[in-house]
Amino acid sequence: MQQTGNTPDIPEFLVKSTLGIALVSIFIVTPFTINNFVQGRNTLGLITLMITILCAIDARLCYRGFYHRGINLYGIAPAITIGTAFGLYQLGVSGSYWAYLSVLAFYFILTKNLAWKANIIFMVIILPFAWSILDQSIATRFTAVLFGTSFFAYLSIREIYKQQDLLKQQAVTDNLTGLYNRSLLQSSLENAINQSSRTGNAMTLIMLDLDHFKKINDELGHDVGDSVLKSIGEFLKNHFRASDMVFRIGGEEFLALIFNTDASSGKDVAEKLRREIEQLPLISDRPVTVSVGVSGLKSDMSWEQWMKHCDENLYKAKSRGRNLVAA
Repeated sequence: MQQTGNTPDIPEFLVKSTLGIALVSIFIVTPFTINNFVQGRNTLGLITLMITILCAIDARLCYRGFYHRGINLYGIAPAITIGTAFGLYQLGVSGSYWAYLSVLAFYFILTKNLAWKANIIFMVIILPFAWSILDQSIATRFTAVLFGTSFFAYLSIREIYKQQDLLKQQAVTDNLTGLYNRSLLQSSLENAINQSSRTGNAMTLIMLDLDHFKKINDELGHDVGDSVLKSIGEFLKNHFRASDMVFRIGGEEFLALIFNTDASSGKDVAEKLRREIEQLPLISDRPVTVSVGVSGLKSDMSWEQWMKHCDENLYKAKSRGRNLVAA
C-alpha cells in the first residue's frame, strides 16, 4: 500500500495511473500552453499552465509513491473543468475535443466514487457551454460521445476495482478453509495490542491444533484430511463473532484473535469450542479432537511474546494428553 496523504486505502494502481496521466498531460498540454500565449489567449494559457504545474507536482509525488487526494480532487480536476469550459468558449469545436480526455482522466486520478461525481459536475458545467456555442447537430453528437466515454470508463474502472479487491482478498485468505492466512497475522496482533493500550479492552488468543491429524492423512488419505480442515474452517468462521479474526497459521493449526475478552472468558470460549468440535461428524465412527492453548494479552507483551505464550499453552495441552485446554 502506498502512502496516501490524508486518504487511507488508496490502491497501488491508482498511484501508478495518476503518475502516467500526469506525465502524459505535461507532454500534451505544454505545447498548447505555449501556443495559447503566442496567440494572445492569455487567460486560457494561464489555466493550461496551472494544469501543467499541478501535473508536475503530482507526478513528482506519485513517483515517490505518495498519492495526494487534495491536489487531484481540489486542484487538477477543477482546473481541467475550467480549462475545458474556457477552451470550448474561446475555440468552439476545436476546444470541445479536450472534454473526452478530461472524463477519462478523472477515472485514473481519482478513486472510483469521487471520479463519477467529478464527471457529473464536469458535465453539468460543460454541456450548457456546448449547447450554447456549438451547432445543435454537433452539440448532440458531442453530448452522446461524452456520455458514452464517461460510461465506458466507469465500467472499465469498476471492473479494475473488483479485480483489485479479489486479488487483495486472495492474498490474505487461505484457499482451503477461507480463513485469514499468516500474511495478516502480525499487523492484526499489533493493531489489537495498540487498541487494548488505548482503550484498556482485554484481548485473548486461542490457538488450536487438530490431534493426530497426520494419522488421518496417512490412514484415510489427504482428500479426507482436506475435507476435515475445510469443515473446521467453516465451523470456526461461524463460531466466532464478526469482530473476531480467525487464521489458519499452519497445516492443522488455527488461531483466533478475540476482542474484548479476558483470559478467563477466553478459556470458557475455548472449552466450549473443544467440546463442540469433538461432537462434529467430520469422519464416520471417528471423532476429531483438538488441543487448545489460550493466552490473554498482558500490558507488557509484544505480539511475538503473546503468540509464544499461547503456543506454550497449546504445547501444555498436547503434552498432558491432548483434547484439552490450557491457559
